[in-house]
Amino acid sequence: MSEKFSISPGGEEFPIPGPGEYKVEFERLQKMVAKEREKGREIVVVMGVGFVGAVMAAIVADSVDKVTGQSSKFVIGMQRPSIRSYWKIPLLNRGVSPVKAEDPEVDPMIARCVKEKKTLIATYTYDVLKLADVVVVDVQCDYIKNELSNVRNGQTDMAALEASLHEIAKRIPAEALVLIETTVAPGTTEQVAYPIMKKIFRKRGIETDPLLAHSYERVMPGRNYVASIRDFWRVCSGINETARQRVEKFLKEVLNTEDYPLTVMDRPIESETAKIIENSYRATILAFLDEWSLFAERNGVDLIKVINAIRVRPTHSNMIFPGPGIGGYCLPKDGGLGVWSYKHILGFEDDIFKITPMSIDINDTRGLHVGQLT
Repeated sequence: MSEKFSISPGGEEFPIPGPGEYKVEFERLQKMVAKEREKGREIVVVMGVGFVGAVMAAIVADSVDKVTGQSSKFVIGMQRPSIRSYWKIPLLNRGVSPVKAEDPEVDPMIARCVKEKKTLIATYTYDVLKLADVVVVDVQCDYIKNELSNVRNGQTDMAALEASLHEIAKRIPAEALVLIETTVAPGTTEQVAYPIMKKIFRKRGIETDPLLAHSYERVMPGRNYVASIRDFWRVCSGINETARQRVEKFLKEVLNTEDYPLTVMDRPIESETAKIIENSYRATILAFLDEWSLFAERNGVDLIKVINAIRVRPTHSNMIFPGPGIGGYCLPKDGGLGVWSYKHILGFEDDIFKITPMSIDINDTRGLHVGQLT
């Protein structure tokens, strides 16, 4: 059988690990973790070392005890060994960032944690979850649009997230904290993740409930990539009081919560909904300005001057300017997660959503108008 390879963006080929290599890899991890526990370090496994996970892993690995100034976390990034993604593991183990960003902090921080502080490694085996004190889940949960300007005709794709939750529940110690950072449809933590994990726990003979928490990231690509994760306000929640206390403690230890305090919610559905409303609000304002930019364009009105005149009023001082469309990953789809969740997770049959889907539909084709003007 021919050997399979994963090819990095730079063109380097990495052989996909064979069945015989998993045992050796896990034994290596066990020895490393034992040494780190002797140093009093908490073992943190980050599931998914993509756009968010790789930098979150480095931020946790770079954190220090706020009293002693010593590293208190040992971080293991985990990526399944697919042809598409495996290359991230050997690169990360060299101290090379698997994601490229404008932020000058990213590359040296990852190199420092791997080569100097030795608080960050990466692996491909799910068995690393057996060694975890904390699992941070940064696995993609997407919203699939079947056509432009019809967000209702779409669905949430939770396959990767659900598969990861199964693997986590089959392996983690009962007392491990599982923190979902992924942007998910409201209700996912309590009504999808929790039942999956609880059922597997019971099969394993574990009578305690899984310690599940949710805290969404507000990552912003660009020169402030790291700061948007580490030095920015966070919202968090837990499935029960123990999970709430654990996630609050963990985030205070690894993020700059002195300058950017945590907001702790009572239930995961509240923090999940906060992320969806946050981005839906932004998308709605952009869609609102679409019609007024067309009005201004057709009537010779300088809309920038108009908005600046309006912004003098204190209640409207943060009014945004229209643009050629919306960019990024979140705004074009996050509202769809909420619309879909209302029926498919939360079980309601009526249709309460009007503005959110309309805004996404308008924004879908905003960029086409720019093409017509050029």
